[in-house]
Amino acid sequence: MEFLVDPKGAWSRWPSENLAAELGYPRADFDLAGYLARNLGYVWLVVLPEYTLVQFRAGMLSEATVSSLEPFLNNAAKSTPVGLVFYSMGWMEEVFFEPKAIGPRLRELANLREPKLRDLYIRREHNPAHWSRTQRSSLSQLFSLWRERNGVFDERAIEFLASSDLNPRTVLMEPHREHGLRVIYSGAGFTAYDSYSLSNTVGHGIEDQPDKAYGSWARQFYDSCLQSGGPMVDDVDAIIEQPDHDPRRRRYQRLILRWQRPDGGIVLSGSSILNPPYLTIPLDCAS
Repeated sequence: MEFLVDPKGAWSRWPSENLAAELGYPRADFDLAGYLARNLGYVWLVVLPEYTLVQFRAGMLSEATVSSLEPFLNNAAKSTPVGLVFYSMGWMEEVFFEPKAIGPRLRELANLREPKLRDLYIRREHNPAHWSRTQRSSLSQLFSLWRERNGVFDERAIEFLASSDLNPRTVLMEPHREHGLRVIYSGAGFTAYDSYSLSNTVGHGIEDQPDKAYGSWARQFYDSCLQSGGPMVDDVDAIIEQPDHDPRRRRYQRLILRWQRPDGGIVLSGSSILNPPYLTIPLDCAS
């Protein structure tokens, strides 16, 4: 079932030819429900047996709408997930499994304006010496191997990266006269872009991707690791953009390491795990 909830908190079944006519769009040839949610303060509610989706625009929810929705969503969350899909610098998603958090979060989003909602790139760094790992992951295994091999990029390190589940989400770089740092390998597991593979950056700098702002932001941490030589562990929550589609939110834990080749050269590795349960950045974080 689908519903539209207007700024006065009134519910209507959707789709509805009568409602479309009342709104002045009797023969709309576009996504009318999405338009109303993005621009006119409506909420588009999709109720399915597996989950409930609530679509709206941050900063445009009325208290009447939130008060009307809250009892229904609290009840829905007792048995199925509730997803908030809201527009702010593109579409963003948050999922709730506990009823008590939904109403307060809706009110936060109702009062916030898009430019103040959050930073595009949120990062929390771990001190590698005190890195708290709630479970032994492939990242922690790679970190242990790096320390065991004294940072030497030998056959054992190469075999580990080639065979572990980190391979699809690992990039390797080396210093280069023209690019500073040049990508020499990229796995196929970087899926922020619909029609672009990060493997296209091989031979170039990692910033040479569709979202150059994100690429430049990511590049600075590899530069820092190259200079310091020490490991870098961080949690990241990033909004990544590409022309012609909505921004994508990616949450991951990342490990950047500087390795020494047996012949004296330098290699940097960057490996990450998407959406691990131990991220220190809350799902609903604001800047």
